[in-house]
Amino acid sequence: MIRFGDSAILAYTKLRTHRIRTGIAIAVAGLLFGLIAAVIMVAQGVFDSVDRFSGEGLNNRTVLSITHFQQNSGFVEYDHVNDAEFVAEVEAAHKTLITKKQAAAKKYSIPYDPAIQDPSPVIVDPITKQRVISDTELGNESVQQVAGDRREAAYKPFDISEYIKPYSSAKVLGINSYVQPNDGQLMYMKDGKEALKQDTSGRQQMYGQTGNDPLIGVLEASLTKPFITNKNFDASKGELPAIFPYSNAEKLLGYKPLPSKASTGEKLDRLKEVRSKVSEITVSYCYRNQASSGLILQAVTQEAEIVRNVNNKEYSKPNLLYAVPEEKDCGAVAITSDKRTAAEKKLMENQKLFEKEVGTFIGEPEQQKVVIRGVGISNDLATTSDGSVSGIVQGLLGSTLGYNMLVIPADMLAKVPEEYHPGSIFDRPEMNRFGFTMPQPYLVEFGDKQQARTIMEKTGATIGGTITGDVFINPFGSGVLIVDELRRIFEQILVWVFLVVGTVAIIILGSMIGRTVAEGRRESAVFRAIGAKRSDIGAIYGMYALLLSLRAVLFAAVLALVLALSVEIIFWNDATLGARLAYAASDTTREFHLFSLNSPYLLAIAGIIIAAGIVASIIPILLGARRSPIKDMRDDT
Repeated sequence: MIRFGDSAILAYTKLRTHRIRTGIAIAVAGLLFGLIAAVIMVAQGVFDSVDRFSGEGLNNRTVLSITHFQQNSGFVEYDHVNDAEFVAEVEAAHKTLITKKQAAAKKYSIPYDPAIQDPSPVIVDPITKQRVISDTELGNESVQQVAGDRREAAYKPFDISEYIKPYSSAKVLGINSYVQPNDGQLMYMKDGKEALKQDTSGRQQMYGQTGNDPLIGVLEASLTKPFITNKNFDASKGELPAIFPYSNAEKLLGYKPLPSKASTGEKLDRLKEVRSKVSEITVSYCYRNQASSGLILQAVTQEAEIVRNVNNKEYSKPNLLYAVPEEKDCGAVAITSDKRTAAEKKLMENQKLFEKEVGTFIGEPEQQKVVIRGVGISNDLATTSDGSVSGIVQGLLGSTLGYNMLVIPADMLAKVPEEYHPGSIFDRPEMNRFGFTMPQPYLVEFGDKQQARTIMEKTGATIGGTITGDVFINPFGSGVLIVDELRRIFEQILVWVFLVVGTVAIIILGSMIGRTVAEGRRESAVFRAIGAKRSDIGAIYGMYALLLSLRAVLFAAVLALVLALSVEIIFWNDATLGARLAYAASDTTREFHLFSLNSPYLLAIAGIIIAAGIVASIIPILLGARRSPIKDMRDDT
């Protein structure tokens, strides 16, 4: 019987004897598993760093934004132009409208010709000879009135509470809305000025919101709290508080973007400086309702017309002249000259009374300047789209609090006197008369992440899913669910990689061990001849396979450590910058590392290599043990 120590010495001797073969086996198996181990170390470092940052921003909360998109409430007038019932309703509504307007026109002595001012939307089709709605009159007042009544009758508002009822851990959070007035517009005042320019033809060149102007949203307090750094905001001044996206804040403070070659230290210094000066940032918006916008357009047109006709002696200025307000004021349109006769004034007043009576009066002009002051900084899309490590980390960790949007904390807004944020600007209906719903994104927090994933899977909102239905769901505030999903996918892929690479390792190690066993037949026969048992021979080659596997484990570990630490050394600085930028209002001493040994899969790799070596040795050892030592010695002579 061969002792254990002797078996180890003999196995070690075989390793040293077949150095090239041993080196190839160790290199191939170690390389395969070393690369996998390096990926695991880096991935685990990322996951651990994400967990370390979980207390920052909104990363420790599972919040979904759920939006129900319904373009209309089930009635489209275009599909009913030949519907006899609909046509009859429109005709009746049109006759009622004409009768009402004729009576009001007579009452206020207003000239009114129905054939010209309100032609019937109903015509006789020349082919079918049936009464139908004219395609050119689908926007007619009577058509829209009847269609609007049908839409309102059929409309069923989305019940978010009912939608999330199957999910016990879900709860709807508070306010989450875009500031989008129903009447008129809230326009960004670039450089503190209202856009009131004219082109050479006298037409208004630019008046309204452009695609690059930041929008405004109102969000519940618990979601905005982590991003607020200005604790001294004074609500009594009438300014509205807002959290600014980092790139907007940087620009508004007058900083030029840092060059692409700027160091991490320079970028972090810029972040700290922007954060420290956030309370100095103010922007202005101008709200004008439809009537005020109409007067602005009239004043601008008059001004341009007067300039064009400055040398035209035949030109007469209008009797009623308006002045374009100062760009910085968002003020009312003033009358600079009124040469109307008493009859003209009376006619205009009567026209207003007429419109009020028939329901077409758009209201008195309303305008208001809204001033917003910074109280915090959030991450934004502009700083996460460069493809760098910093940008990738920002995309992974960054809060979706608002991309190009100024977010107003609801609790802070409530402390500002209502006169500075009237309902005409901040309140909007769920559906307008044209049947188009204003998509309301509901924020729902889940105590159970699995339930959040389940409801996302329901709409195809998970990674690789296909969006279906009229409900759109996406994670809000953080990438916590995306990170969890990536972790799950990574683990699934890892299992298959282990199976494939383990099989390859068994084949490689099996061929190497099999060849060694085959070449050692004479030695085995000699050992058998002097009294060694088959189990002793098996123990030698089993120990050989174990030592070979352990060397592969050592090589894989060294390779993985070198690769993973290289990634850590090269990229951790940029990754840390990205993480800190992702939480522009967070602790800037926290670091983001790309290396960790805290993964059970590392031990699994070692186990798989050893298991692969042992499994690979079983068949060659069994085949070798069954051979006749006498035959092997005779064949070898």
